[in-house]
Parts: sequence; structure tokens; C-alpha cells
Amino acid sequence: MKKYILLSIIIILLSGCNNSRIDEPKQEKNISTKHQENIKVPENKTKPIEQINNETFEATLNIPAENKELKKYLPILMFHYIKDVPSDSPDQLGYKLSFSPDKLEQFLVFFKENNIETLTFWDLKDIIENKKPFPKKAIILTFDDGYIDHYQNAFRILKKHNMKGVFFIVSNMADNDPNYATWEQIKEMSENGQEIASHTVSHLDLATLSDEKIKYELETSKKTIEDKIDKPVISLCYPAGKYNDRVIKVAKENYLFARTTEPGKYFSLSERYQIPTVRMFPTTGLASLKIWFDVSEN
Repeated sequence: MKKYILLSIIIILLSGCNNSRIDEPKQEKNISTKHQENIKVPENKTKPIEQINNETFEATLNIPAENKELKKYLPILMFHYIKDVPSDSPDQLGYKLSFSPDKLEQFLVFFKENNIETLTFWDLKDIIENKKPFPKKAIILTFDDGYIDHYQNAFRILKKHNMKGVFFIVSNMADNDPNYATWEQIKEMSENGQEIASHTVSHLDLATLSDEKIKYELETSKKTIEDKIDKPVISLCYPAGKYNDRVIKVAKENYLFARTTEPGKYFSLSERYQIPTVRMFPTTGLASLKIWFDVSEN
């Protein structure tokens, strides 16, 4: 009898264990929304803060009273690799994080044809401060990690169509890994209208770090990038979307905006350190854009 009771309890417990998951969009069948990038960052390659250019870059956000509750429909797309990876590739994580350069160009053509403006967080700052109006239709394109194909493909296509994006850089990878853009390339992108932003020094799970290490990852990456591009860095992307209250506190001390990996299509000023995003899959197509921007089929 005791054995029967014990067995029943075990069965109940096992049936209650359920791994949480984010439901995928219908058009993204067989593509998991979960990923954990294991970026191997070279050690001791970043200059200590005290060796970086002593010039202080400051960027403040002056919020008019009428904009304190600002909330806008603003899809912020999250891309990783901008390259063609076969769907049957042994590297399934690489496939799931990839997006075809040809499809990216199709997206940009769609934006142009439908008067959808590509913004950066610098533009968002100007909108909040009433220095420019919010476009009738707008989108932000973000590219995580700073891969070499961001320079070779994404930047090339954006420049061709006179559009812009936000490139989140893992600062310890530039010049240290051939799979990532160099500082010279990153600066070129910056000088051609692209926003260069921080993805920390080492792409670690910030929520698991000590306060001292969080401060190092967020402050040093910002200062390193600023030293290289000679411009302020105002936005941050939490690696793998991991953050907590301690991380947000340091983010607020160093940046004006921070993007997460949480799903959503609205920007809310009151939640500007927990900005949602729209994850791009290799199968995401124009049909999704037409729905997001209520563009009828012709």
C-alpha cells in the first residue's frame, strides 16, 4: 500500500513539471523562440576604464510634461545573423538566428513603398523631446552581437536604401574575432547614420553577476564603444534578455534606453529600460509586415 501511495505521488509531481515556452507565431512553424548564445569572448582584451579616452560623453533626456505618458506603436525588430543558412544545416541554432540578406532587402523595399520610417534610439530621443514628430508609421531595426555579416550585409543594404538600424556591439569581440566586425568597420557604420549601441563587454547573463561585475559590463562596454566611434552611446541590449532590478539600476545610470527580448510592439516611455521586441525568424516574411502595418494585399 505504501509503495502504491509513493508511486502515485511521483506520477503527480512529474505531470506537474512543465517547461515554460513562448508560443511561436503561426508562420514560424518549427522555429523555437528560445535560444542561448554561447559567445566565447577573449579575455583581457578590453582596455581598463582609466585607459580609455577621458572625455566624458553625456546624453540626457529632457522629457516635456505632455510626453511623460508617451506610448507609441513601434515594432522593434531583433535580428542576429544576416546571412543565408540552410534550413537543414547541422548548426540549427545558427539557422534559427539567421535572416537572409535578400529578405532583409525585401523588407526595406516594403518600408519604402509603404512610407515606414526606420528610426534609431537617437530619433526616439528627439521625438520624446519634441524635436521631431513621430512618423505616421515607424520601425526600429536592431542587430545583436556585432557580427561581421552586420557590416558586410546589413549595413550594405541599409546604406543602399538610405535607411538605418541599431547595432548592439559586444565590445570585447571587435578586433579579437574574425566572425565579428572590426572597430574600423563599426566606426564606418556609425559615420554613415547607423546607431552603435552596447551589448556589454562579455555577453554574460547579467542577472547572475555581482553588482561590481554588472557595473563593469555596462560601463566599460559603453566607454569602449564611445572611445572607438567618438560618439555617445545611449542604448543597451541585455544579453539573452537576462536582467533584474540590479541590472536596470546600473542601466539607468549609464543609458537612456534598454531593449529586452520580451515580445511586444509598443514603446512606452515609462518602460524604456524594458523595451520589448519582435524576434525575427528565418521564415518571417512580408506577410507579417503587412499585418503589423495593416497593409492590404493588392
